[in-house]
Amino acid sequence: MMDPQTTASTSTPTTDTSNPVPSQASNAEPLVMQIVVRRDLFDKEKWGVGPLMAQAAHAATAVLHLTRERQETIEYLADLRNMRKVSFKGSRSSHNDTGPRTVVLQTPDLSTLEKLTAALSYAGPSPIPHHLWTEQPEDIPTCIALAPNRKEKPIRKALDKSSCRLWQSD
Repeated sequence: MMDPQTTASTSTPTTDTSNPVPSQASNAEPLVMQIVVRRDLFDKEKWGVGPLMAQAAHAATAVLHLTRERQETIEYLADLRNMRKVSFKGSRSSHNDTGPRTVVLQTPDLSTLEKLTAALSYAGPSPIPHHLWTEQPEDIPTCIALAPNRKEKPIRKALDKSSCRLWQSD
C-alpha cells in the first residue's frame, strides 16, 4: 500500500485512514460525498466543463482510495446501485431516500478553497477526511472531495464558512 505522504505530485493527501469509524444506525442521515470546485476557474479562467469534471473525478477517486478502510466509505461504495446526485437544495429522490449521494458544490476562488482545506484539517476533535486536488504541472489547486459522511455539524459549518453552494450551471 502506498504511503499517503509519497503519493504523486498531482495531489495533496489530507486524510487519516488509521481509525475506521463505526457504522451508523439505519435511520441515520444518508451518506454523502461533497466535491467542492473553484467557481473562478469556470467563470474567470474559462476552464471548460470537461476539465473541471476531470478535476472532480480525480479528487473523488483519491479520497475514496485514501479512505477505503473507513466504515463510511465502505458503506458508501456498497450501495452503488442506489447512488444518487443531489440536484438542488433539499431535494430527495422519490425512488430511494436512503442511498448514498454525491453533491458538487462551488466555492468562489482559491482563497475560499484554502479556507475550506484549513477548516477541514483543523476541525476538532479530529480532521475531517478530505483530499485537495492540485492540477499538475501547473500546480493549481482546483477542488476538494470530502470522504463519505453524514453531514455532521462540523462539516456543514466548514462548508458554510467557506461560501460553498450547490454548483449552478447558469
